[in-house]
Amino acid sequence: MKSKKFLYLFIVVTVLIVGVIGYFGYRTLSQESTLNEYQTQQLAKTRVAQTQDFILQQLGQKQIRLSAILAYLKLDPLSLNTLIAQDSDIEALFVLEHNKLVFPDAYNPLNQKESRFVELITPIIQDPAILIAKQHQSDDKRPDSGWYVMQEQQQPVLIYWHKLNNQIIGFKLSYVKLLSDIVSSIDFNYEPDSLIISDNGQVLYQSLTRAYDKTKQPTYNQALPFPLHAWKIDYYASNNSNYSLYYFTLALLAIAILAVGTIALSLYREFNRATRLASQQVSFVSQVSHELKTPLTNITLYAEMLKEMEQEEESQNTHYLEVIISESRRLSRLIQNVLTFTKSPKINLQPVDINQLLAQIHTIFTPVFEAKGIHLALSVEGHLNTHSDIDRITQIISNLLSNAEKYAPEGKKVQLSACQDDENIYIRVRDYGKGLPDKELKPIFQPFYRVKSEITEGVTGTGIGLTIALQLAQSLSGTPMAENRDNGLEFTLCLPRT
Repeated sequence: MKSKKFLYLFIVVTVLIVGVIGYFGYRTLSQESTLNEYQTQQLAKTRVAQTQDFILQQLGQKQIRLSAILAYLKLDPLSLNTLIAQDSDIEALFVLEHNKLVFPDAYNPLNQKESRFVELITPIIQDPAILIAKQHQSDDKRPDSGWYVMQEQQQPVLIYWHKLNNQIIGFKLSYVKLLSDIVSSIDFNYEPDSLIISDNGQVLYQSLTRAYDKTKQPTYNQALPFPLHAWKIDYYASNNSNYSLYYFTLALLAIAILAVGTIALSLYREFNRATRLASQQVSFVSQVSHELKTPLTNITLYAEMLKEMEQEEESQNTHYLEVIISESRRLSRLIQNVLTFTKSPKINLQPVDINQLLAQIHTIFTPVFEAKGIHLALSVEGHLNTHSDIDRITQIISNLLSNAEKYAPEGKKVQLSACQDDENIYIRVRDYGKGLPDKELKPIFQPFYRVKSEITEGVTGTGIGLTIALQLAQSLSGTPMAENRDNGLEFTLCLPRT
């Protein structure tokens, strides 16, 4: 019955996971589509603004040029006619003095072009104030120059005027020359998008040579300011279909759902067995550890009492008792490792003198190493200090030294060293044994993992010493690392200096 309930719960959880994946996939797809539309719109706005600035800059340059001409222009008929004939930007010009037309002189014979021009500007001659009507006016100053727009045979006429004392001089700008200068100077490449400049619906410029769909709405459009207010810029983004994005997302969702279903079936078959196995391992280790603590405490206590008695009698057995006590303490540490693996003690942060701590650890382990003919060397570069948990650091280093003692005794030498840089302190335990295959360096920190090789044959262990070292190091914001050397293996504990 319990198994069926677990099965139902597992099915519900699997369905929920698939649903969540599908929901977030849909949300991601929607957000991506919205983001693409927003980016396209912003790109269109930027490019339209860039084109508008360019057009207004071209018109502004012509305005500056016409203003500069006025600085040296003589207003006699010969000079004015010469200017009109030689300057391609100017189709015609007029001069009003005291609101009367003085050029072209309407009282003298005019050619056909001059007659049409006089007829065109008749409203200006009759009321010059209309020139100012379209200009921006402030309360304390009236403009003395600006643009005036008219229509002649359904074609716009741009007149730039300037007032000098009692005279008003107006230039009829060549509309064809303006268009030619703008079109020939535009070098924006927006492919595959298209940009169209039009005047009252008449296309003046198109960035692409191919025809565009007139029924399609532009991605973004904008009318130019006065005096080119009849101009409009339309930007058409290319048809970047989102179908590929939809299909790709749906394929990923299908793969994810299939993978979740496959994993769910596999996990269901393995979950109970793995759970029972892990529970048995933890329970067994914890029970054995608790059972061993009491007799081991008694062994250590009586060994210390015998050592005190032997010291009083100056016996030769003192050395053997020291080995017994050292081994008992090491066994206590191993048992404490097991208990630590099943519990999470609180961190006790305090100032730690690394030099003093390593010296104490070296003193404790030296007899054990000497009993196996191993020389334990200690070297520390400078005076190292940090703020950490001294018990956890001690346990990590003890685990690393215990591994070197058990698995690399044939090297006859183990180095315990420490150094630092600007950010970290590095404590290293280096043996001169046979080392490990590179593929075994990463999984050795996994729980209950033991390397299957000749160096572990005949050596007992729980397989959790390095796991505990990893957990303790991570709780101190540190990192344990293992690396093969030319001869042996080196473990490094990296700890922050502060």
